[in-house]
Amino acid sequence: MIGLFVRDAAGLRPRAGIDVPPLVPAVETRASLVPLAVPEASAQWARWWDRALTRHEGPDRGFPAPESGFGDGEELGVLVRECFADAVRWSSARGREYAEAMMRGGRRGHEGDLVRAVETELGRKARPFELHVLELPVAGAVGWCVSEKRVVVSRALREDTAAYRRWLTPVIRKLA
Repeated sequence: MIGLFVRDAAGLRPRAGIDVPPLVPAVETRASLVPLAVPEASAQWARWWDRALTRHEGPDRGFPAPESGFGDGEELGVLVRECFADAVRWSSARGREYAEAMMRGGRRGHEGDLVRAVETELGRKARPFELHVLELPVAGAVGWCVSEKRVVVSRALREDTAAYRRWLTPVIRKLA
């Protein structure tokens, strides 16, 4: 989320493999960062984003720490350093919101229920499979298949039980 915060705060317009919408709540573009949002920083951000999404597939799961993960160009590094503390605060607040929502409403998503529904539809138990769902606080009810084992969904999609079920069921069906 720190990388997404940097993207939005600097007003970067990267061309990444998966182009996610702006963050929610919105991160305002900062006038002080706009002069630093050069085309090289956008290209570096897109490379980082594409690597970060596929990083989950290998042994080093999780997003890389910003001090190591944004290391392919000085232009992006400058932007990260300029707003890192604010990005951490923003990201931490979203983490607290997510944890509070989980405590209040139980588990969102109901992936296990979807697997059972697909098993009923297929008339058999699902084959063992692994699926990682990465939820991001971005605008709109949207989702992307990053790979066979990884999907990225917006918080809004995951909170809309019917829409999430329609979107995720074909993914689970293919794995089962």
